[in-house]
Amino acid sequence: MKWRCEWCGKPHEEDDPPCDNCGHGSFEEAVTQVNEEVVEGGPRWVCLDCGRQHQKNSPPCKRCGGSNFERRTGPPEDDPLDEIQTGWLDVLETKYVLGYAAVAALLGLIVLAAVGGITLPGFAAETPTGPPEIASPAGSGDSVNSLSIADVEATYLDVYNVRRSGVGGGTVSRNGTMDDAAAYYNKGRVDARYDNAEQPTREGVSRFALPCERPVVVSYEVAYDRTPQSPSQYQNETALATALVDSYIERGNRIQRADDGLIGIDIHVGPDERVFVTYVLC
Repeated sequence: MKWRCEWCGKPHEEDDPPCDNCGHGSFEEAVTQVNEEVVEGGPRWVCLDCGRQHQKNSPPCKRCGGSNFERRTGPPEDDPLDEIQTGWLDVLETKYVLGYAAVAALLGLIVLAAVGGITLPGFAAETPTGPPEIASPAGSGDSVNSLSIADVEATYLDVYNVRRSGVGGGTVSRNGTMDDAAAYYNKGRVDARYDNAEQPTREGVSRFALPCERPVVVSYEVAYDRTPQSPSQYQNETALATALVDSYIERGNRIQRADDGLIGIDIHVGPDERVFVTYVLC
């Protein structure tokens, strides 16, 4: 007794589905002699949405994802879209494509976080390196009236060394990098006072290439009630520098240690002639 597949008509010796030609799971008795020759490719299942031909009734369509198939027999029809070159992405299911895209986006965010482009929760921001920028605040760091602030800083060091020697502290010499660190901190304080900028930090000072790991930072302001007169009324740089040094000591502040004997100094006069002084010791 011959059996044949209900879908493609392929003959079989036994009623033992599924069909090895089209995969259908039901056979019928071949009452009449069936054609042993099977059309190449078997029956065709055509997607009614895009026209793509399939050998099995197994939606969704591999081209458009449609699920409306129709069984057709006869020689395969020409499909102009089959001539279009397709890649492996064309046969991926939509849910997998979306999943791959989400994973790629997540990896991109992680890479950006790693290189510092963005900050993600759980990823610490990269520690800044190199010295921070020195502000250019209101007032003047060059002169006040006819007095040179650079000369005031130089004289400040001389007077400060005299006061240090008087208490057995030893003298210190000036260092250019430490001057920059002092300027960063001092001018940052001025900028914060008059322009509501962020306050400078001790961490910012440590980012300068200082000769010591734990520098001492001393920063203070001198207003009119702390000096005999406003800065512009002093006769010379020595008089102003002496008043600034003594103003700090007269408040009961002690002379700090300077193990490496180095100092950086910055003096800035605000727009209201309040004097800002910062020095950094190593």
